[in-house]
Amino acid sequence: MASGNWFVRSLRSRAGLIQWVLLLGAVGFVAWIVVSRGHDLEAAFKLTPALFLFITLSSFATFILNGIELQVLARHFGSKVPMSGALMLGLAVNTLNYLPMKAGTVLNGIVMRTRYKLPLSAFTALIAASSVIHLWVALVMAGTCLVLGPAAHRAWGWLFLLGPTAGVAGLIIWGRMRTAGRFESHDSRVIRILMRIVDGMGQIFSDGRLLAIELVINFSLVTLWTLRSYWSFQALGMSPSYGQVVTVTALGILFTRISVIPGGVGLREVGASFGSAISGLSVDAGFAASVIERAVMLIWLLVVGVPSTLYLLRSTGVGLADIMSGARGVGATEEAGASDGAAGPDGSDGEATPGEAG
Repeated sequence: MASGNWFVRSLRSRAGLIQWVLLLGAVGFVAWIVVSRGHDLEAAFKLTPALFLFITLSSFATFILNGIELQVLARHFGSKVPMSGALMLGLAVNTLNYLPMKAGTVLNGIVMRTRYKLPLSAFTALIAASSVIHLWVALVMAGTCLVLGPAAHRAWGWLFLLGPTAGVAGLIIWGRMRTAGRFESHDSRVIRILMRIVDGMGQIFSDGRLLAIELVINFSLVTLWTLRSYWSFQALGMSPSYGQVVTVTALGILFTRISVIPGGVGLREVGASFGSAISGLSVDAGFAASVIERAVMLIWLLVVGVPSTLYLLRSTGVGLADIMSGARGVGATEEAGASDGAAGPDGSDGEATPGEAG
């Protein structure tokens, strides 16, 4: 009944209805591409058991690293998350984010708030900071490879290398110069909450040690994704260069991050196709490789992610209907958290800022 109520609520919500339509459209688009190019894909498709195993191992290594990143970021705000809990949350987030309204991310925030006492404003800051760092690392890796590659690709390389780096450098300078807690006495509750999130991001980008750890983790995450992409290309009978695969991967990550479609369905594949085009590979091959990588990941989300999600929902008492209403109650929850004396961004009494492992 709870899941039925959630489905009805998502259809009644304008944002939820739009995302359902986009998701169905994206699935139909991917299916149409696969079917229309089915003969060519079938002729080239060579996903051997060894390649399937390699992609699988890389997927599970990614789940583990995501859990470690969540632990690191949460610990920075005084919240201790056991590895088992971080892994369970990571699997649930990846599974439920294929549903509208960022269901997995909302569940993550609810569980982190109720079980691990991480304020939702701090959680939101962690999501934003982690996403920025992940995207920056991916684009810098791709940009470096393009700059060192053929001259025809160097303009894209400098764009990927310098643009995001300038943005992150600005965030680091701002983080070190900011004055935290300036808006705690503001009359508007919305302003107070938003500025706690901003302060939380500033705290992350001003901590050199934390940034170094984040760089190592996200470099490893992008490398694992690159390996999955390479093995997916091999399943199509291709052996592209490292730089080409990094570019395909980075553009897939970029389009996934900016996607409003649940799970980034369709847009990730479009991003991979664009990455293939600017790195000298076939657009069809980039699209197909992205579909293969996603398909293997989805198999394990169904086998491991769905049971983990059901267990987490049952053990926490959170239902899908609660997730739908959770985002709407963030403001009140945050104000209550502040009055409960949660630690503020700089250790003061007030509100910590949040974040999520990507």
